[in-house]
Amino acid sequence: MSKDRARKLCPKFIGPYKVIESNPETSNYKLDLLQVLVNQRIYPVFHVSLLKLFHESDNTLFPDQTWPEPYDFGLDDEIIGHRHLDNGQLEFEVQWSLSDTTWELTGNCTDLSALDQYLELHGVQDVCFLRQHSCPSKKGQQGSNL
Repeated sequence: MSKDRARKLCPKFIGPYKVIESNPETSNYKLDLLQVLVNQRIYPVFHVSLLKLFHESDNTLFPDQTWPEPYDFGLDDEIIGHRHLDNGQLEFEVQWSLSDTTWELTGNCTDLSALDQYLELHGVQDVCFLRQHSCPSKKGQQGSNL
């Protein structure tokens, strides 16, 4: 949740969602979430204490009631930097929409639309073409790429 949103104004429950799998031993239920929520990295398995049975409204008491749009949990994830590790792997600095900023290996970022935007911003088609940052050597000359 964004810091500029008051928690008390956020919806307490969203849905309804269809239960597609249940696990009575652990009291967990897997829900058929909207793709928007899956893209926000919301895991579809919830404990029963976090769920509430849906009761449809009576249309005679509430005429012309419309279904609310899915709640917008914030901005999309954004890649704000990259670095090459000593072992040759590439990491991206990802600002998660629902969390902190973390460094993630390339394999964890391949499904993010933010990666496509980041590559386009750097004018490359693939992560293997991302340049390493160059820094001056100790002699004051431009050093080789790290």
